[in-house]
Formats: sequence, structure tokens, C-alpha cells
Amino acid sequence: MLLILNADHFNGVTPSVLLRILFYGLRFDLSAIAALNSLYWLLFLFPAPRWPSAKADKVLQYWFIIINATAFLFEIADWAYFPYNHKRSTAELLQMLSRKGDFVNLLPAFLKGYWYLFLAGILFIVLLAYLNNSICKRFPLKQEKQSHIKSILTYCLSLTLAFIALRGGVQLVPLGIKNAAGITQPNHLPLVLNTPFSIINTLGARALEPVHYMSDAAAEKLIGTRKQFTGKEFRPKNVVVIVLESFSKEFTAIGGLQSYTPFFDSLMQHSLVCTQSFANGYHSAEGIPAIFAGIPSLQEEPFTTSVYGTNRITSLPGTLKSMGYSSAFYHGGTNGTMSFDVFCRNAQFDRYAGRNEYNNEGDFDGDWGIWDEPFLQFAVKDISGRLHEPFFAGIFTLSSHHPYRIPPQYKGKFPSGKLEIYESIGYTDFSLRRFFQSASRESWFQNTLFVLVADHCSALSANEYYNMHQGRFAVPLVFFAPGDTSLRGSVDKLTQQIDILPSVLDYLGYPRPFFAFGNSIFRKDVPAFTVQHIDGHLCWTMDRFFIRITNGNMSAVFDRFKDPLDNGNMLPEISPDTFTALRYQRAFWQVYTDKMIHNNLFIEQ
Repeated sequence: MLLILNADHFNGVTPSVLLRILFYGLRFDLSAIAALNSLYWLLFLFPAPRWPSAKADKVLQYWFIIINATAFLFEIADWAYFPYNHKRSTAELLQMLSRKGDFVNLLPAFLKGYWYLFLAGILFIVLLAYLNNSICKRFPLKQEKQSHIKSILTYCLSLTLAFIALRGGVQLVPLGIKNAAGITQPNHLPLVLNTPFSIINTLGARALEPVHYMSDAAAEKLIGTRKQFTGKEFRPKNVVVIVLESFSKEFTAIGGLQSYTPFFDSLMQHSLVCTQSFANGYHSAEGIPAIFAGIPSLQEEPFTTSVYGTNRITSLPGTLKSMGYSSAFYHGGTNGTMSFDVFCRNAQFDRYAGRNEYNNEGDFDGDWGIWDEPFLQFAVKDISGRLHEPFFAGIFTLSSHHPYRIPPQYKGKFPSGKLEIYESIGYTDFSLRRFFQSASRESWFQNTLFVLVADHCSALSANEYYNMHQGRFAVPLVFFAPGDTSLRGSVDKLTQQIDILPSVLDYLGYPRPFFAFGNSIFRKDVPAFTVQHIDGHLCWTMDRFFIRITNGNMSAVFDRFKDPLDNGNMLPEISPDTFTALRYQRAFWQVYTDKMIHNNLFIEQ
């Protein structure tokens, strides 16, 4: 069903490929079933005497129905959630459901948009209860007493088979998500896996394993996480980083297709534009740490919810605080959503302003928070009234998020088309225009650097390239300084979200050493690359190569210029021992794991 409902995301699934996927997927299905029903089987098969009453029997059956029905509801929910997640949901989903307000606020919109899946869930539960009741009546728990030896043998054999199913076989290491990588091509992995298995296998905090491909000194020399820009006088300009929700490069003038962002396009004509810029993740929870702290999320869960989420970090507001900057983060969502407020505290923002601080429910969109246009106007006023110069402000829009609603008064004002997101992109672009109109009248405007970037790409795309692994990370990145006419033109090398932190500090002439995984876009003597994590493996782009790394080894290599759709794996023709990009990737991964494990994401001032 996942394939049927999301066929556009799974190219090349021929009948033979599908049969292979279904066959190998049984191993993951059996493992999930065994894990979910382990307690039930222990009690059901335990040698007599087992249950003292008929009520106890019913409790056991209710347990069976509740556990399996819950697992199936997560499975069908993923059929709808997949276009926004691009993978099977993990334990991160449970954290999202537990966050205050997020689940309750969004549930009505999802039930309305995917009512047929909700109906399917109800029908499944009814069918499961009916079949379970029928089977229990035909094969009651209170059976004729068997011989003691036969009961024990049956119990041991059943538990052995269940244990093998749970582990996914008799191999030394239990079955895991990464095992799916060797079965089919990367974009088909979600078809092999199932959602309960993915959630179960990502429960609990997972620590990184240290790696050692080369000496630590050699790895650090290649990556260079210690940055210091000398020879420039520090200029205390204000900095405003605007994060645009789901603002894919595809929707703008630099996307090569029809643009839905007329104001953003006009702003780029007076800015420094990164034409080959990529996000470091698929989700807002991954984009925010990358943009404001230069940290890519390279595990199954975002950095903020990982075991390393409480690590001391280097952030833009925290670093600039030492130079006398005040700071604030603005997001119109319900306070606490996606734990942005928690991250902001770790990143040393002085102030967090959300839906509560806006304090006008008349502008609530009914789903996520405050409409972009009024909230961006609020941000301008709050900056002028509460922050002293120089200041650092982070602003995150939200209206171009599913369910892509816009205020009623603007219905029909913005271009629509094949994708339902187009109109909300147009509304956010309009809100951005109004923001700059208001900001331009403030005294701080001319002395401000504006950085505009998307948090991640939209889950919706009308183009095959932007629906594949490379294109699904392509986002705009723009540096605009109204008082600096030299900041114009384009940067045509690879750039990414984690480059924003060192680039801003380089532009300002920050004189002290600091930590950064990324590199300044203004430096020509540093390697240009991008890194992401998806479906259990790393994606590394450098020079003309787009590489997938699985279990520490290259699993696929593509020429990103000649083969942007990843159709021709070049791996058999390339020697890993002499592959420069692989050496950089390994150095990066070695440094990344070491810094994370040892909580060394900062440099003492």
C-alpha cells in the first residue's frame, strides 16, 4: 500500500523488483511481529496452570488486539506521512506525538485529508477483533491438560522460533534498519521495511561508534573544524537569518522551472546567491541546528533529540554574545512545538518569541500557529523595541507547511497549479515582501546582514530531479546586505546550511577562534562539499561526485552533472583507495563522531 499511495517516490519498481522486495521484507515483518507479541506468546504458551479465570483470558486477548492494532495504525499513518518524511518513521515519531500541542493541533487536518486511511484503520481493528474472537472460541486457552514434558517441549520450541524471528535470523548481530541497504537500491528501502520495525529498532538513545580511518591529526587537517579569520577589522553589523519553511529551490527563479516567488527573485538580484546550495536534512528539526549551530544531524534522529542533544555547542547567537550582541528567535508556532524553544536555550538566544508572545489568537491559522504576514510584522516591531544593536535575530516562517493553508482574504491572489503548496509559497513570499518593506523603515536596516535559507525542501515536487536524492536537498541560500553593494553576484561552488555559521562570522570579521563543521563561502582555499543522512546511510557530495556510504563503505557513486537522477552507479569503475572524495568523507565522519562522543563542539575562548 505504501507503494500504491506514493508511486511517484519509487521509480523503477518492476514486477521482479517488487517480488524481491516482498520476499526479503518478510524477514523484517516477522521480526516486528515477534517483538510486538513477545509478552503475549510468553503468557499464552506458558505450561499449565496458566489462567485462573475467564476474565484473565479476556485481558490477554485485549492486550493482543491493542498492541497489534496500535502497530497497524502507525503503519497506515506512515502511508500518508511518507511524502513528508521520505523514510519509514522512527522513534522520533513518538517524541513528536508526545510534544505539547503538536499532535493535537495537527490531528484534525490529517484526519480530514486522509479520512480513508482513518477508515481503513477502524476496519482493520474490527476485523482483528472479530478474527481473534472466532479463533479463541474454536481454540480456547483452557485446553485439555497435556503431559508436562510435551508442554515444556512445545514452549521451548515456540520461544526458540519466536526468538529467531525477533532477531531476524541466526546471524551474530540482530537484524537492523541498515540491513535493508543490501537488499535493494536506496530509494526502495522504505518498501522493504515496515514502520513498527523502524520504531522498535530506534527506541532508546543510540550512541555513535568511533571510527579511525586515519590519524586524528590527518583527519582534522582535512576538515579543519577550528576556524579563525584574521586580518579583518570586526564590523558589528546586525544579522537576521530568515528560515523559510519548505522553500525548495525548485519554486524560485534559480530552480530552472516556473517561479512562485517574485519578491524573493527580485531580492536575489541585489544579493550574493549560492546557486548550488543544499540542506543538511529533510526536517525542520534537522535544519535549525544546521543553520544556527552548524551541526548536521547524521543519525536516525535529529541532533536535538539524540543522546548528544545536550552537548555544548557553538552557535551564532552564543558566539556573537561575546561581542556584545543581543539575540532573539521568532517562530509563530505554538510554544514548545518541535522543541525549538529548548534548542534556542542551548544555542544561547536571549529571547524566544512564539505564538504566546504574539498574543493574538485572531491570527491563528488553525493548525501550526500565526499566519506569516502578521507574525513577520510582529518580528520587525519586536526587534526594534526589544533588541539593542548589534543584534542577532532568527526568524522561522510556517505558513508553507502542510496543510498549506493561507488566510481567506488572500484566496486566489497567488498562483496555484499542480502542487497544493504553490499558493502558500506565494503567500509566504508576499509576507516576506511586507517584512522587508517594514524593516526598510527601521533605523537598523542599512546596518544589517540578512541571510535567507530554507529549513528543508518541500515534500512535494513536480520535477523528477527535485524528487530524487540530490534534488530533494536543493534549497536557496542568499546573503543580502542593503548597506553593502559589494555583496552581490553568485557563489557557484557547493554550499550547505552548515556553512552559514562560518560564513556570517567571516563576513563580520569575527577575530576569535571558533568551532565549525562547515566552511565559509567567502574562502576559496577550503574544500566544498555537502553531507546528509538518509535511510541508514550518509550522502556525500564533492567535486562532481554524489556518494552514498553504507556501513562505512561506498555503496553507490554518481556523476551529479551527467547523471543527476542517479541512474548509473559508477562504483565498479572507481578505486576507493584513490578516491579523493571518499578520503574527505572518512575524515569528516571520523572528526564528527569524535567531536560528538567527546562533547567537543566548541573552542574555549
